[in-house]
Amino acid sequence: MASNVAYHFAISLLRSARKTGEIEKIGEDLGRVVKLMAAERRVVYFLLHPLVPLAEKADFLTAACDSEIVRRMMMVLLETKNLGLAAEVHAQFSEMARRELGIVKVTVRTAAGLSEEDEGRLRAAIEGLTGKRVELEASADPALLAGVWMRIGDKVIDNTVRNELKMARARLVS
Repeated sequence: MASNVAYHFAISLLRSARKTGEIEKIGEDLGRVVKLMAAERRVVYFLLHPLVPLAEKADFLTAACDSEIVRRMMMVLLETKNLGLAAEVHAQFSEMARRELGIVKVTVRTAAGLSEEDEGRLRAAIEGLTGKRVELEASADPALLAGVWMRIGDKVIDNTVRNELKMARARLVS
């Protein structure tokens, strides 16, 4: 379950983003800062170090953030000792922003992966079915053997050989 504090930060960020009309830009900016913090632990150590003056931390965040809204939120997270919630705030904000913008997140796994052409056709088909823009994340998973596993929003479609074998095994055992 998501942290109540992260949820409220995400709601506040979405409200501010809505006012500026830059929901996607703010989400991308926050995502970039969260990725930087995850990839470079030195950034987190710098931001949390008690001997580093707050002004230097603010200067760093000004350089790291394209958006003033994201910079201010990161400063509040830092000052309230909630910096560890940044990734969770980003996840919450991203989900809220997708709903707000009419975007559905689709995760697709196939045994061999999809070509760009196949991804484009799949995206177009799902957009036609859902009436929403599609954020497609495709990956290869050789363990599937063949077929496709897909999550569209909160619905899962598992049409893989691995799943068929699992169901056949269950029928034989019962």
